[in-house]
Amino acid sequence: VNFVGQLYYPGVYPIHPFSTIITGLIQAGGIDTTGSLRNIQIRRDGKLFNTIDLYQYFLKGESPDKIQIRDQDIIFVPVKNTIITIDSSVVNPGIYEGISEESVYDMIQYAGGVKLGGSSSIALSRIKPINDRSSNDIFENSYLHLRDTKLISIQNGDHISIRSVFEQQNFVHIVGQVKVPGIYNLSNGFSD
Repeated sequence: VNFVGQLYYPGVYPIHPFSTIITGLIQAGGIDTTGSLRNIQIRRDGKLFNTIDLYQYFLKGESPDKIQIRDQDIIFVPVKNTIITIDSSVVNPGIYEGISEESVYDMIQYAGGVKLGGSSSIALSRIKPINDRSSNDIFENSYLHLRDTKLISIQNGDHISIRSVFEQQNFVHIVGQVKVPGIYNLSNGFSD
């Protein structure tokens, strides 16, 4: 089988008759950091046989269609097309690959979702198209409510930030000539 594209060790490899796309990619050294995890192409008999999206496998443990690799197949791993950065108050901040028709909300879910202490206000920084830029105005920044992110499609280069909510501390510090000075929790309904 011929492994080409953005792999650590592209080349022709002899494979076991029961090899799948995952075992074959491992044999070729894995996908390079520039390679797509969402558009792995299997070419058979000179035609595109199937494409594989490995996100369901990596993020949910769902095995891709059990496609066995056959003799003379070509496995092609193209370059990533859409790179999205997600940071701050998500479970797994990092750089993710998006595909067309995915929303900002989908990308947040790929990052594990908003942490318990995360805000429902989402910051989106987006690079403006070349024709819409001025010399100092390259980015378009906006704040969205989490529920509205389902309506916003991703674009290459998007930077998504989920801020943390400020911790509210309800306590009273009692000092002076009292029997038990100290810090005490202040609850609703507490009066003088």
